Amino acid sequence: MPTLFVVATPIGNLGDLSSRAAEVLSSVDLVIAEDTRVARKLLGLLGVEPRVLSYHRHSSPAKLDRILEELSSRDAALVSDAGTPGVNDPGAELVARAAAAGVVVSPLPGPSAITAALSVSGFHFDSFTSLGYLATSRSKRRKQLSAARSSDGVVVFLEAPHRISETLSDLCDLVPNRQVVVCRELTKLHEEVWRGTASEAAMHFAQPRGEFVVVLAPCPPDERERQAEPSVNEILSVADRLRRDGMSTGDLASATADELGVGRREVYQVLIGRMR
Repeated sequence: MPTLFVVATPIGNLGDLSSRAAEVLSSVDLVIAEDTRVARKLLGLLGVEPRVLSYHRHSSPAKLDRILEELSSRDAALVSDAGTPGVNDPGAELVARAAAAGVVVSPLPGPSAITAALSVSGFHFDSFTSLGYLATSRSKRRKQLSAARSSDGVVVFLEAPHRISETLSDLCDLVPNRQVVVCRELTKLHEEVWRGTASEAAMHFAQPRGEFVVVLAPCPPDERERQAEPSVNEILSVADRLRRDGMSTGDLASATADELGVGRREVYQVLIGRMR
């Protein structure tokens, strides 16, 4: 029975490639890769030249069918650009379709930016929530962070360098005194693991470079109670930021409620109350 090996590859330091991963990548004659250029560079370091097929989040259904046909008669390895395929990287649909077709799917565990950041956070937790990459829309991103800030476990998310400053500013608005660990360029030459409050992080990373993973400490029980419902001042603050010329009170209430993750009626009553 053919096997699809799901192979975790280094997120920076090539020394993190496991001996088992190297053995599998050297033995299969087909590698399915998010980016063929990145994969060929890694395979070149191993001194092997298997066939490499591209598979990424924008691959067509026809491309997936072709890969499944290949898997019907041969073993293959699935790799992403870095880290573990299927974990904030392409791979889930291919794995599901392969398993449904009777292909053996075997994991080769290894590097992951999420678990690497959690391991150095120093936060005690029994559970964690991974948000992956946050939404690019500021209103959707703030809604995600607002919903996550009252979690009794740690919250971890990934962010790109051109958005990290704005994201940390949003986090500062929501939980300025909450402890965070910001990991930059994990396992790479300029690795940085920074610890402090959300407000301090927003100032420290004003001109960031590199790829980021942010770990947010669990919400203390007393703070969780206070955050169960947004205060009137918080509702008004968000509404003032979202207000546009000509916007009706109803539309403003809807936009504010969406960002805060609360009911529109409550927000509408607050806005009407200020107008009286």
